Amino acid sequence: MTYKKLEEILLDTIGFIGLGTMGLPMVQNLLKAGFPVHVVSRSRGPIDKAVSLGAVEAKNPADLVEKVDILLTCLPLPSTIEEVYFGENGILSADLTGTLVIDHSTISPLLNQRVYDAITAKGGSYMDAPISGGPMGATAGTLAIMCGGLENDYERAKPVFDTLGTNLFYLGKIGNGSIAKLMNNYLIGVHTAALAETFILATKAGVDTTQLYEVLSASTGDSKMLHRIVPLVHQRDFDARFSNQLLYKDMRIAGELAKAYELDMPINKLAEQMYQQASEKYPMEDMAALFKIYEEKTGIMVKEKALD
Repeated sequence: MTYKKLEEILLDTIGFIGLGTMGLPMVQNLLKAGFPVHVVSRSRGPIDKAVSLGAVEAKNPADLVEKVDILLTCLPLPSTIEEVYFGENGILSADLTGTLVIDHSTISPLLNQRVYDAITAKGGSYMDAPISGGPMGATAGTLAIMCGGLENDYERAKPVFDTLGTNLFYLGKIGNGSIAKLMNNYLIGVHTAALAETFILATKAGVDTTQLYEVLSASTGDSKMLHRIVPLVHQRDFDARFSNQLLYKDMRIAGELAKAYELDMPINKLAEQMYQQASEKYPMEDMAALFKIYEEKTGIMVKEKALD
């Protein structure tokens, strides 16, 4: 099915680069809202899906810039940012006059500043706007969006953000969105490592972890990560919603940020070390697979209570 455009409303033309597990459903929501959307991505399948819904494929990032008013990128790694922005036929090889570029990736605020300087030098505008909520939030249009940049650029982008998320945060200068996202993912890593230790110890001590999950859900130890992680571990479902590789990358960047501010973060260091192991052994599995690292070290498996 092709979504109909809302012809009675004058909407910015949107470019989108990066049709991964987050990017593709975001594009679907933009199309559903009536935005004209042009896309570039590495993988053929997501491009074909987006085109079938009404998007238009561009040849490369530079070609895309020429066709759009606002350009969104949602990319996995800093190296991908380097390629898409600074590489051959990259965003910065095009005329950016009047174009607002928004990056939804999770990267260093230092890299945000470098991209901002390069884009503004060519007459464009740039915001960092990392996202949280996972593929389910991207599909539902309920993402949290953490925005750094000029306030007038935020206001210009607001109709787009309103289409993609329900929790919008304008945090001030360039890089502040990325800092907020890195702190979120730092806590994700620490929480997951703590859950792994907790459920391994409970198993060793003979407590049924299905009951423990129920107890913690009703107690002050409750958390979103408890409900995100433990059911997947019980079901032994480690298909990537958010991979170990990506979470380790984010925790590493958070650690580098702490060093830049001359702060010692020992808890982050320990969790980062565990996620380094998970990233090396299970890079493309879900971050819940950190439990497997603990299980292999201890010889103890966290299991769901068997049905009678």
